[in-house]
Amino acid sequence: MDPSIAARRLLEEIGAPDDEDVVVLALKKLGIEVIRGMADSIDAILIHIPPGRPVIAVNSSRPLCRRRFSVAHELGHYILGHNSLVFSESGGGGMIKRDPRQERAANAFAAEFLMPKVMLSREAHRYTLRALALRYKVSMQAMEIRLKELGLVCKGICP
Repeated sequence: MDPSIAARRLLEEIGAPDDEDVVVLALKKLGIEVIRGMADSIDAILIHIPPGRPVIAVNSSRPLCRRRFSVAHELGHYILGHNSLVFSESGGGGMIKRDPRQERAANAFAAEFLMPKVMLSREAHRYTLRALALRYKVSMQAMEIRLKELGLVCKGICP
C-alpha cells in the first residue's frame, strides 16, 4: 500500500480535531501502547508479537518533536504491515535493522501523517519555517525536508 494513502486513511478514520494530537488519537484507535525509555542507538521501535498488543518503545531523551516523528514512523511500520526485523552483529555490537525500502515507506507515512500535503499546501506560504514546524509539532529539519519534497515555499527564507 502507498504510505501517503495509508496515512491519509488513518487521518480520516481518527477524524482529528485541531486541538488533539493525531499521534495520541491514532495510538488509542489502534490499541498501541507507548513505553518510554532511554537507549543511545534507537529513537523508537515497534514490538508486536501476535496475538499480543503492539507496543512502541520510544527514546525519552530525544526532543518531543523527534519523538512524535519517531512514533509516527513506527505507526507507519505497523499500518503498512512491516514485520521483518533483522538482527545484525556487524562490528561486535548487535543491531536491529530493517529493509531500507521499509524505512523510506515508514518515513513517507510519518511525513504525510504529521504534515499532510493538502493542509501544508494551503498554509506554507503564510508561515515561516519555524512557525510551520511549531504549528505541525515537528522539527525544523523535518518541515524543511517535507517542504522540499512537496515543492512548497514558505514565508521568509525557505526551500
